[in-house]
Amino acid sequence: MMCLARKVRIENPNLIREYLSQFTGLLDVIPKAVNAAKKHFPEAQLVIDVYQDPEIADCYLVLYIRLKHYDDSVIERLEKAEAKFLNLLVNKRGWIQLTTDFRESEGDHAL
Repeated sequence: MMCLARKVRIENPNLIREYLSQFTGLLDVIPKAVNAAKKHFPEAQLVIDVYQDPEIADCYLVLYIRLKHYDDSVIERLEKAEAKFLNLLVNKRGWIQLTTDFRESEGDHAL
């Protein structure tokens, strides 16, 4: 978590620790997801959290891309970044989703 905190804003660290204690196979995927996101969105603020579906009993890690300005390339860039690590999730329990919540990044977080 300490190494991750240098590249990503961590929301709800206790929930993330709890999730990762159940799905330890994701520990090797997270750095690859972060690196892919940074490669395709060097200007972005990255935020990691646990998404909890309000309608069903489902939760997963989410890595949000936050930008100062959104344009038509965001979705295509998200898909390209996600393609770099999706195959690593095959046969693993748990999930990490790369997406955006279309919030504006806070400060200068491009590391």
